[in-house]
Amino acid sequence: MRQLFALLVAVPLSAQTVSYEVSVPAPAARLFHVKAEFPARGRDTLYLSLPAWSPGAYEIQNYARYVRHFSAKNPAGQPLFWDRFDKDTWRVTTAKSDRVTVEFDYLADTIDLSLARINGDFGQFLGTNLFLYEEGQLQRPAEVRFSLPAGWQVTTALKGSGTGPYTAPDYHELVDAETFVGKYSLDSLQVDGKWIRIAVWPADAYTAAVARNLRADLEKLAKTENATMGGPPYDNYTVFFNVIREPVNFGGGLEHSAAQFDIMPQGAFADAAGNFGDFMVPLMSHEYFHLWNVKRIRPAEMWPYDYHGEQYTPLLWWSEGVTDYYADLANVRSGLWTPEQFLNNVASDMQQVESAPEPWSEEDGSVATWINEIFVNSSQLYYPKGALTGMLLDIAIRDATDNKSGLDEVTRALYARFYQRHKGFTTADLLALLREFGMPDVDGFYQRYVNGREPLPYEAMFSKAGIAVTRKTTSVPFLGVNAQPNEQGKLVVQGVVPGSAAETAGLQAGDELMRVGEVETRPDDDWASKFRQRYRGQAGAPLTITAQRGGQTVTLNTQVRERSTTAFSVTPAPGASAKQAKLWRGLTTGSTGG
Repeated sequence: MRQLFALLVAVPLSAQTVSYEVSVPAPAARLFHVKAEFPARGRDTLYLSLPAWSPGAYEIQNYARYVRHFSAKNPAGQPLFWDRFDKDTWRVTTAKSDRVTVEFDYLADTIDLSLARINGDFGQFLGTNLFLYEEGQLQRPAEVRFSLPAGWQVTTALKGSGTGPYTAPDYHELVDAETFVGKYSLDSLQVDGKWIRIAVWPADAYTAAVARNLRADLEKLAKTENATMGGPPYDNYTVFFNVIREPVNFGGGLEHSAAQFDIMPQGAFADAAGNFGDFMVPLMSHEYFHLWNVKRIRPAEMWPYDYHGEQYTPLLWWSEGVTDYYADLANVRSGLWTPEQFLNNVASDMQQVESAPEPWSEEDGSVATWINEIFVNSSQLYYPKGALTGMLLDIAIRDATDNKSGLDEVTRALYARFYQRHKGFTTADLLALLREFGMPDVDGFYQRYVNGREPLPYEAMFSKAGIAVTRKTTSVPFLGVNAQPNEQGKLVVQGVVPGSAAETAGLQAGDELMRVGEVETRPDDDWASKFRQRYRGQAGAPLTITAQRGGQTVTLNTQVRERSTTAFSVTPAPGASAKQAKLWRGLTTGSTGG
């Protein structure tokens, strides 16, 4: 042990540092060029890997598939032999060199939250895309330099400025860093003594009206969530935004330890007056709370990260779903939502959960997120169900303790006792904290509603906080099509639901939807509501769908189909008692006590 310690001390930090250079020699080719120099003293072979996935995006991406023109050389520039060892690892012989340099190009042409992209005079990437690591050496510090076209700027979550060097103390921080290069808008504001930067591409999407609203909303959200958790956990924070003006069928965000990266279609981002789409504030609030929940308060199964493959945990319902609950709380506590909007969102969550085609458990959904189930997409449903479970837990604790504590105390304890002690938490740890802070029958609740598949007890629990739940079940016409407007204002089919009227008709992805029965499908009109109203109660009746396919008009025949849906209404209960009012006030303000 003494000999090993002396050896480690004798090696200067500079000799252990991995140096990277990122360049964009020809933006039109959509290729990042990466040069990485690794210490190799005393080793005959280096095993160098790219991650297979990015923390927070629970899917295998195998970033190595985007690599081309891989090469290796010694300090004299002489080529070294290399071959592929496995799906994400290259094996490089060192020829007794002290340092080894590898280079490669990386194809960056996909719109995705965890993939790299170059578009004209703009590029973005996540560290998992470009930065190789030596197996078993994740603790090494890193430095990154950029060589970019004239007029391009750099904004990255790494520490540094200009074109570099930017630094990271270890590989985990290095690859967690989202980065923009090129031409885009950059703004900043200070909240609670720490800087928050706002990087938006394309630059003209960040209008004066958008800037005013985005700065104001971010300030309110950050102040509220910082207050809940005891202050910001970063030196500075960056909100990266890609506003997409081409057809995409998604919007979302990916959390990082000092940043969030969000992708939104232009129509869902903001209108000409700078008013945000409905998903904007919940998205930013959710990703910001991830600063604590999952980036720092992390399930033990993901501590530390393993970049080679899946890291299964039953706790993503907490990491993602309860984060959604805290995002909703932040929205109402900050004043960005009214209490009515908060309760309407609760009803929407209930609608999603109760519409699932079969019962499923939150723990199963947490594990199954890696495979993106086709028939029961529980990897998405654990967001609303986890949020509702968080609310039920919060009310249960506040009710049992007369509002002396709530879920905030549990979450802060997770942060202090696990993250700040450099370890992850287990389900048993979580249940112990719930029990400690006053929740009754913790094990029964867990077995029935988290590990089990029983319907969540909305009415019984919500009533304790003066919240009334009503249900109304109806049968409504269901077409089963996802169609989004393109740049020309045409409604383009993105997908159809198996077994639906649209599938029976033969409607295909890429078709331009023109008419459904007697209803014209215009993107600027709520045609779906008109369809449901016109064909309500006509299950089995003939239905004609008109579409454009390959420049030709096609007429498709099917039948009206209906499905039963339960509509939920969540409202303040009339005549709430003093205790119910106290619990409601505790939820919506974060207060405890009287």
